[in-house]
Amino acid sequence: MPELPEVETVRLQLLNKIIDKPIKKIEVFHPKTVAQDKHFTKKLIGKSFSGIDRVGKLMIFNFSNENNLHLLVHLKMTGQFFYVDKKGILGGGHFGSDKDSLGLPNRHTRVAFHFTDNSSLFFNDMRLFGYVKITDTNETERAKAKFGPEPISDNFNYEEFAKKLKQRNTSIKAVLLDQSFIAGLGNIYVDEALYLAKVRPTRKASQVTKKEAFAIAEAGGEIMKKSIEVGGTTFQHFVDTGGETGNYTDYLKVFGKQNTECPVCGTIIKKTRVAGRGTHYCPKCQK
Repeated sequence: MPELPEVETVRLQLLNKIIDKPIKKIEVFHPKTVAQDKHFTKKLIGKSFSGIDRVGKLMIFNFSNENNLHLLVHLKMTGQFFYVDKKGILGGGHFGSDKDSLGLPNRHTRVAFHFTDNSSLFFNDMRLFGYVKITDTNETERAKAKFGPEPISDNFNYEEFAKKLKQRNTSIKAVLLDQSFIAGLGNIYVDEALYLAKVRPTRKASQVTKKEAFAIAEAGGEIMKKSIEVGGTTFQHFVDTGGETGNYTDYLKVFGKQNTECPVCGTIIKKTRVAGRGTHYCPKCQK
């Protein structure tokens, strides 16, 4: 699944491609993707995107001169964007195969936006978990309210984060994966943050000290900011909308490193399952 840095990379690069371009035509190839909205096309024809916001891994497309109209987009497991113009095809999101962008629209294309300058934006989703949903401002605000604070935020409240951890009796990894508790930390970045904070993923959240809680939040923020800078990870063949593969994998310490030596102490990195997810940690460094 694309994680926050990957989604943020796609958001930033789509801003350079689709803003202020009137929508000439829309094709809906699967009604589930647009929440069975029979008037999806009619509502958006002639409109122009004015900007793209994001909370967690949810993208919020806004429209020019339309304060009560928004488009919520979530890539989920296999969602992809392909932007096509006379220069070629650029993609971003989950990539399962280099063939995904061939013959657009293709069998995995769910929605296509065609602009008046003859460029197009295709939303592909092999497993149909993602969505492209029209909402008003009230519904958009309700969707945003489901997400917790992001550790990359300048006003992230460390004290409140540490306090709330004490109230949770599940594993620290399960809590960090809960997007309503803290937004944006997916499986890869949770493992990396816990490693840097020297906290084992299986620890009960309620047993994490205040100092450790601060370290976890700081590590999560640092990792995601760095990953955004370099375009995310290359897991799932992620490619940004400029055609560049993410390269945060060069910085990973434990994720996917099972049976190799810890870069700090030399202990063999282990892999287990926590909160139903493959989990990597150093038995010696992480308490």
